[in-house]
Amino acid sequence: MPDGLRILGIGDAKSRHFARWARRLADKGHEVHVASGRVNPRGELDGIQVHRFQELDPLLRVPVLRRFRMAPALAKLARRVQPDVVHSHYLLPYGYWTARAGLGPLVVSPWGKDAIVDAWQSPGAEERARVAIAPERALAYVVNSQALEDAAVRLGADRAKFHRIFWHARIDAYSPERADRSRWQALGWPDDAIVCLSLRNFRPYTNLDVLLRAFAAARQEVPELRLFSSAGGGWTRSEFEQLVSELGLEPYMAVQDVPAVALPSVTASADFAVTLADVDSSPASLLETMASGVPLVVGRAPSMEEWIQQGEGGEVVERRDVEAVTTAILRLARDPALRRRYGQRNLREVHVRFGDPTAQLEQVYAEVLDVNRPE
Repeated sequence: MPDGLRILGIGDAKSRHFARWARRLADKGHEVHVASGRVNPRGELDGIQVHRFQELDPLLRVPVLRRFRMAPALAKLARRVQPDVVHSHYLLPYGYWTARAGLGPLVVSPWGKDAIVDAWQSPGAEERARVAIAPERALAYVVNSQALEDAAVRLGADRAKFHRIFWHARIDAYSPERADRSRWQALGWPDDAIVCLSLRNFRPYTNLDVLLRAFAAARQEVPELRLFSSAGGGWTRSEFEQLVSELGLEPYMAVQDVPAVALPSVTASADFAVTLADVDSSPASLLETMASGVPLVVGRAPSMEEWIQQGEGGEVVERRDVEAVTTAILRLARDPALRRRYGQRNLREVHVRFGDPTAQLEQVYAEVLDVNRPE
């Protein structure tokens, strides 16, 4: 492929995962431009050209005018940047605006919740999602799970154009060797603490209330259990903290917004992890936990069983079944050999399937450019 492509990504620049897409390509020498209404606050887009919507057109600050002015503003930006490839991330609203602007050559990445859930919440949402899929314009689709591909095909995408790439995760930094149990001792936890890890944020669909109730029940039988949550955002924290207090869990758990540089060590130091989200598409936290050699309790949901099956890497449970989650936690807490077997399987599985996401993205763009090249 040509060296040094100019790539325009349109998506949520506050998202760590979107920033990872941009950073991967910029680190390979490509000129990456990002258009977004929000900016990543963690410095993960430093050195990458970010075009804020409000700077493209001041009237985009006015919600009632945004839907009329967004497409012309993006089209004007594209004329100025002259990208070799345009890559939209999320169907709603970014993919919708990109499609309305008629930008290209176009690669589309629907994300998990927007295609699997949000697109089907109303006839209007489905109509906008079908526009965002851009079946007549998109030359390729990049997704990270079969469940997400199936949802996008339901919206009109051509299955022959799909590529499975795990660009949103950075498993190279994750390894069992990063474990450091002294971090638990620093919390005042005993040396024999059995640490359950939760990496999900405070949102209604992450079912953290179920985890808290199950953990409380399991700890009655295995007092060594401790819960560590790295939730760093969301809008249900007050409800979470109230339930923690009601269950009397404060002495047995900790919640910390862990910086990205410390996450590999935190993850590898856990005895097992629990994720019960209603919807997911090969979440980065799942893949990074697997790369840390850590066993899992996962809620049955789209894409999760593409990675973890019952007895293969973890325990699979119904997401809202407190009793089932409690039983799964107890099984792992009581059986170090089972935890070790699951963890070793996860480490092998993720490395076999992961590949080189940056090279795979470059290959997709090369194919898009070849298709778009005039005869």
